Amino acid sequence: MTIPLESWLEVMRDEYFATFIPEGGSAVRFVVAANPDQADNVSMRLRELGQQCRLTVIDIDTAETKLHLLQNLFFAIARSIDWDKLTQVQLERVVANSGYRWPDPNQRTTLAILAEANEVAPALMRMQIHQEITRVVWQDTHLAQDFRNAMIALLVTRLADDQDALQNAVFGWLQGSPGPLGLLKDAQIGTKIVRNNARAMLRSLCHWLRMCGEKGMLLSIDVTRLLRERRQVADGQFYSLAAVMDCYEVLRQMIDDAGMLEGFFLAVIADPPLLAGDLRRSLNQYTALKMRVWDDVRPEYGDNPLAPLVQLQ
Repeated sequence: MTIPLESWLEVMRDEYFATFIPEGGSAVRFVVAANPDQADNVSMRLRELGQQCRLTVIDIDTAETKLHLLQNLFFAIARSIDWDKLTQVQLERVVANSGYRWPDPNQRTTLAILAEANEVAPALMRMQIHQEITRVVWQDTHLAQDFRNAMIALLVTRLADDQDALQNAVFGWLQGSPGPLGLLKDAQIGTKIVRNNARAMLRSLCHWLRMCGEKGMLLSIDVTRLLRERRQVADGQFYSLAAVMDCYEVLRQMIDDAGMLEGFFLAVIADPPLLAGDLRRSLNQYTALKMRVWDDVRPEYGDNPLAPLVQLQ
């Protein structure tokens, strides 16, 4: 059985995007489009709907991002985040919580200018702001330690005149191209983001987005490329059979971690070969993932739009 796209989108908006996700909930849904063109349309419609509901919308194309490495997924997400905006919002909140006013909202300034605007000694303001950053960021156990250090470095350097090199190094670390190791040590960042800590970093990022006033994240991953054989791939990333299984394992981990991801909705978009194509690449080949999305009991007269896996007309 199948369900119309518009009907499914309406349910997602009412049940998830409008309330559940902004309130801190999370969900993972697999969407099997009728054909590749409809898969593209699903991605576009989800983006429009997510933006209407004021979610942070991120699209991942497996033709460009190597999904079989979890850290690559995090890096792709991080490259889509407006870190300048998040840092500015959080820093203004820290300053306000310290009892001071930001002279020009949404605009970067220096500690000297900020102190002058508030008629206070720069050294005193620096101490109070650092204390508030410690309370808000360092003492928040929902954030991984290296992620905490990275966010503290971004907040502190945003008020400095000559710390752009350190800021850029932290941006690079978040996005998979870390700068000089000496600069990362200055930020007390001890390790690279790799497979074994990428999940903790994603949990931290979801939490940080909400700390900075964002309602939540809508992550859309187009996995149609996983279902294509080499002769069907003209350009972009090709996935071997082993890589496809690794990708399915990444998606399985995302499902199992969903309960720990605040304000997070993952839409995995595929086309019919996911269910009935090359058996070596289909969902049937990876039982651990199939068991998490496949309903043993299905309604006789139509798909349940809230099911973890739906097929579109």
